[in-house]
Amino acid sequence: MRTSEAARYARWAAGVAILLMVIVAGVYFQRRWEESRARREAPPPVPSSVQQQSAEFSFSKVEKDHTLFTVRASRATEFKGQSKSLLEDVWITVYGRDGKRFDNLHTRECSYEPGSGRITCQGDVEMDLESAQEAKQEPGARVIHVATKNVSFDRESGIATTGAPVEFRFPYGEGHGRGVTYDSRAAKIRLEHDVELNLRQASPSAVPVIFSGGSLEYRRNEHILRLSAPARVRQGDQELTADSLALILDADLHARRAVASGNPRVRGKEARAQFRVSAAQFEAVFHPAGWVEQVLASGGVHGWRSNKGERDEFQAHAVTIEMEQKSNLPKQFLASGDVRINSQGQGESRRVETAQLQVQFGTGTKPRERQVQSAESPGPAFIETKAGDDDTQIRAARLDAQFTPQGRLGKVQGHSGTEIHRQLGKGAPQVTTARELAMTFGRGGEWETVEESGDVRYRQGERTAHADRARFVNATDAITLEGAPSISDGVSNTTAGTMEINQRTGDLHATGGVRTSYDLGENSGPTFGSGPAHISASSLSGNTAKGHLIYSGGARLWQGESVLEAETIELWRSEQRLEARDHVIALIPEVQKPGKSAPGAVLWHVRAPKMGYWSGEGRARLEGGVSAESEQGSLYSRSLELFLAPVETGAAQGADGQRRLARAVALGNVEVRQSTRRAAAERAEYFAADGKFVLSGGRPTLTDAAQDTTTGVQLTFYTANDTILVDSQAGSRTLTRHRVEK
Repeated sequence: MRTSEAARYARWAAGVAILLMVIVAGVYFQRRWEESRARREAPPPVPSSVQQQSAEFSFSKVEKDHTLFTVRASRATEFKGQSKSLLEDVWITVYGRDGKRFDNLHTRECSYEPGSGRITCQGDVEMDLESAQEAKQEPGARVIHVATKNVSFDRESGIATTGAPVEFRFPYGEGHGRGVTYDSRAAKIRLEHDVELNLRQASPSAVPVIFSGGSLEYRRNEHILRLSAPARVRQGDQELTADSLALILDADLHARRAVASGNPRVRGKEARAQFRVSAAQFEAVFHPAGWVEQVLASGGVHGWRSNKGERDEFQAHAVTIEMEQKSNLPKQFLASGDVRINSQGQGESRRVETAQLQVQFGTGTKPRERQVQSAESPGPAFIETKAGDDDTQIRAARLDAQFTPQGRLGKVQGHSGTEIHRQLGKGAPQVTTARELAMTFGRGGEWETVEESGDVRYRQGERTAHADRARFVNATDAITLEGAPSISDGVSNTTAGTMEINQRTGDLHATGGVRTSYDLGENSGPTFGSGPAHISASSLSGNTAKGHLIYSGGARLWQGESVLEAETIELWRSEQRLEARDHVIALIPEVQKPGKSAPGAVLWHVRAPKMGYWSGEGRARLEGGVSAESEQGSLYSRSLELFLAPVETGAAQGADGQRRLARAVALGNVEVRQSTRRAAAERAEYFAADGKFVLSGGRPTLTDAAQDTTTGVQLTFYTANDTILVDSQAGSRTLTRHRVEK
């Protein structure tokens, strides 16, 4: 073999060897790569501490053929030498004793102790509380969702607990707290500490309602949330506190009622005022959309409201407040059972007492402000106002009140029997009764006017009044009576078309058919004759307290047989004096002459522009040109004084109060006419008992029918016969002239 061939074989052998080596290496590395991939894809090796591992895990708690709950995990790992397992992707589903629940607890991993049945979950835990029916029909629509961490679940009791913070929400609210206890058997969950619940409102602009408490318990089957002390409900500037608060939800988890008990208190601010209310129990009724429809308070309700020196206090057995839709603002207030309201401020106080009170609210001066619009007491009610020395009390079978847009009391109306009792200083109290009344109030809260109607009766001391209608004005202390009014003071009684009386001063004004009757008495007024005296006129003014009265417009006074007429008659009752003016006409009986058997008395008709009468003296004086006429004759003079004497009845003198003319004295251009005789003098005196005239002064002259005249210093003639007595002083002479017939 040549050398070249040997070299070629060597090179070929080397190539084959290299190829074989590459093939062998490729196979080797392929196997190694497959082994590596197999190791990577193969399950991890079981640690030496792991005893057993399973892909799924579940167990259930069964009681009387009912599954109470089921615990499921996607993987369970049991450890060697330990009595616990690790559960991953854990679900605990609670069905409850009656199978109506479908509550779910979910977390990433938990440790499970088979011996004790305790499951401890680390990390975040989600709880969804839902009924079985809701989960079937509308999954998730009415779920109460609870988020917390570090939960322990006891297999035997079915109770889950944690002390970690908690967040929860449901379709119409949300909240938070700290610590949870969930009882799967009783289907209740309890938040242990620092709970706060916020109810969502239908309107985004509505003020939220926030509940808070020391703890919260929720009974899912009963739909009840219970907050324990210190339980609070806040809405804006208003807050309620209580030892316990129950929030009742409907089937859709809407808040429907809230009940606060255990020393509940409400406080807050309203405009610029602060208020407080307490009761044995408060209850709020909610609309499904979230706003408050009604608030109820019961058991010793008491409250107060304070604003800039003004304070209102309120108490009742029970209170109901109806609220406006969507606004949580009051619309109607109803209080019942021994209702009492006391108000003080700016020198005035007011007190209201009734068995029941209904108040309506209206729009205030600001958008979210409500003011009292009206108030009504369907049953008997009492109102008292005090301002200075004025104490006014009102009673009525039924009362209603209207308020101004600013919330001030504007008008009070009383119905079906009313009474006003008013005390001014130390004076006698004033009492007024009527069927109906209407009372108005001023800006400061004081009453301004009172209008009464229907059998109005007024009493103050001995003064009484009666009318169909009456109007009282506080500023002037005036009472106006209309509709056949009458007023009495124990001595007199006056009627008229309209009367006005000042309660403080006693001033009186009356118009329209005025008539007064006076009884006989020490201070009854001037006495003319027997029995009561009567006065009529178009109008009356004066002062009843002082007994000074002026009758004007066709005034007429009559008593017994005596009559006095004038345009004006003015009385001073305490002085027993009167004065008549303008067109005075007096009809006065004279003393009966001895031996006269005629039953009728002789009456004198006296006329003058002015007359004064003093009853104590029994004297009347007429001035300004007087004429007096009777069957005895007539008399004319510038002035005339009449002297009236009591009538003598046996031993009793003036027993019936009758006074009659006993004597008259005329002065100034006196002229006496008697039958056919005429007498003239400056002075004439008439004596009724003797029926004689005594003329004196000037040049007394008597002329008879034959025109015979007699003069002297004093002439006396008798009306019953022709007797004439002539008195001539020394140095004077008597002249008698006789007419000689031709």
